[in-house]
Amino acid sequence: MGTALARNRGMKRTTLIGMVAVVAVLTCMPLKPAYAYIDPNSAGALYQFLFPLLIAIGSAFAFLRRVIVRACTRLANAVVWVVRGGRAKEAQPDEHQSGHAE
Repeated sequence: MGTALARNRGMKRTTLIGMVAVVAVLTCMPLKPAYAYIDPNSAGALYQFLFPLLIAIGSAFAFLRRVIVRACTRLANAVVWVVRGGRAKEAQPDEHQSGHAE
């Protein structure tokens, strides 16, 4: 229970420090009026561009999923072979052959 209290005190201190930092940054920022108008539909153009692009990327990933998985598997096997010094694949067939011969 004492550990939980120590953690809670540390979290309160961190939160307090964070709040003080945010207040300090906000007070140092110059406040100027923004004479600007943002059209409510300005995100429409962005949506019309990004949505088909995201759909195309997702479709390509789904279409090439097997190719990507196969490439990652080959890469992982190559890394394992290099790390183990070529012993990984050489040891496995001998174990299987000796298991079947008995």
